Amino acid sequence: MLQRIAFVIEILPIFLYLLFYKRNRGEGIGVIFLYCWLSPLAEPLIFKNLHLHIPEHYLDAGFTIAEFTCVFLFMFFSIQRKVLRYLILIGALIFYPIAIINLVKAQEGFDTIPASVEAIIIISYCILLLYEQISDPKIIFVYNTKKFWVTIAFFLYFSSTLFLFLYARTLTPSEHDKYWMINDFFDILKNILFSISFIMKKSSKNTYPVESFNPST
Repeated sequence: MLQRIAFVIEILPIFLYLLFYKRNRGEGIGVIFLYCWLSPLAEPLIFKNLHLHIPEHYLDAGFTIAEFTCVFLFMFFSIQRKVLRYLILIGALIFYPIAIINLVKAQEGFDTIPASVEAIIIISYCILLLYEQISDPKIIFVYNTKKFWVTIAFFLYFSSTLFLFLYARTLTPSEHDKYWMINDFFDILKNILFSISFIMKKSSKNTYPVESFNPST
């Protein structure tokens, strides 16, 4: 039941991005809109209905690479400091060789190693971006920016599913059905937070230079 709800909720941010397109245009979150399209398209059920007979393990491995690429691009172009951008690039250099080797040698079952490495790197990316936003004197309220909610969405999702990904291959079918509800729940939360970001007004209207902020006025 929760898996079906998660699949339906994946459509919500797509709809809201298009509905509030003017608010989202030029905000640097277009790649997140692309990511929102990839998520439902990567569902095995969709491929079966389209009669595309792609083995599920190849589908998982391919989606992991596509997912990381979207997050990498979002983080790389969101972060302004060169030092932090170098760290973003280092994360990509670690991930892609592992993911490509896994794709070439894909075996039956969940792609545990690439998904776990991806989760660790993306969690690190989120911390870097949040650190930059918090330390930026031009931003008083970080939660008033669209990128903040997108970053929190990824941070919560990958932090909560990291250990699930690590042990996914060792789970029995009954354990998988039981514990994969964690993934479904946080996938729903992730898409709700995306939706909040897409509904918000342009970030430029919600950021204020510190020097112009006078509490006495």
